[in-house]
Amino acid sequence: MKRGVALLVTGLTLLSTLQGCSSSYQPVRSPRIVTVIEGGTPVFVKDGTSYGGPLFGSGLVDAVRGNPRAEDEARVGRNLAIGGFVFDMVGLGAEIAGLATVRPDTQGNSHNNDVPVGLLIGGLVSVTVGTVLLLAAPPHIYDAVNIYNDGLAAPAPALTPPAVGPRQYP
Repeated sequence: MKRGVALLVTGLTLLSTLQGCSSSYQPVRSPRIVTVIEGGTPVFVKDGTSYGGPLFGSGLVDAVRGNPRAEDEARVGRNLAIGGFVFDMVGLGAEIAGLATVRPDTQGNSHNNDVPVGLLIGGLVSVTVGTVLLLAAPPHIYDAVNIYNDGLAAPAPALTPPAVGPRQYP
């Protein structure tokens, strides 16, 4: 028992330490979208403003505003992530309800377990669909960032100073 409590405390301490990880780097103000770590989570930054992160694609539609193709990709990514999360939570709830309502046969009586089994199967299907949606979201989110950045005007070429060398005499 004491060992389990010690492992739990150690795990929670490690988790809280990891949550506090952050980067102190702030990118140069630029119209380009970059990803940085703030408060232990990745966020998108453009012109010094944070626009949410890649987890749900929150704020990304605002960050890519002005580029219709990037806006479309950002919306698709955000909707896939939110839909996947909802399907996962509904599936988890159905699985818990199915496990809570199943009645084992200990006396030789026949119990009707159709509803609990249906909840378990439905929950498994819902979690599978949710996971597929969540896995499909990040490519759209990062495509939106790349499409937006590629659509920006190319920076002016740097001026190259003239080469300095020994003077050539005829």
